[in-house]
Amino acid sequence: MVGSKRFFRLVSVGAWAVALCALSPVATASADDPNLVGSWTGHRERIASTEGYRNGTATLVVTEQAGWTFKGYMQWSTPQGPLQDDLVGAFTPDGTLVAGSDAEGTYSFTLVDPVTLDYCYAEHGQGYRTTCARLQKEV
Repeated sequence: MVGSKRFFRLVSVGAWAVALCALSPVATASADDPNLVGSWTGHRERIASTEGYRNGTATLVVTEQAGWTFKGYMQWSTPQGPLQDDLVGAFTPDGTLVAGSDAEGTYSFTLVDPVTLDYCYAEHGQGYRTTCARLQKEV
């Protein structure tokens, strides 16, 4: 009898634990998440180990966003004409931490406000380089 009461208590406690876990909030994308889809353009400055200092225009185009992730491309001006790389990224639920990458390097973003995005990019290996810019969303 005592063993069955103990078993019943364990089952009851287990059932409550499962119910609490099922009812706990789960982190998912919400209407309060930042909307990054669109074109963001601004002045960029870059330093490279082999080519030195260069500045110009950078444009981030976010083509799709699913929850806390996004896809798009970065385009930038060079003396030979514009160049472009595809990129992917993700952000924390409140948008305070945003990171991305392309085939060669890593992006760090800061969403200053809904229409201002700062970013820095670092590329490693031969010809390593770092670029930073402040971008404004085209509305």
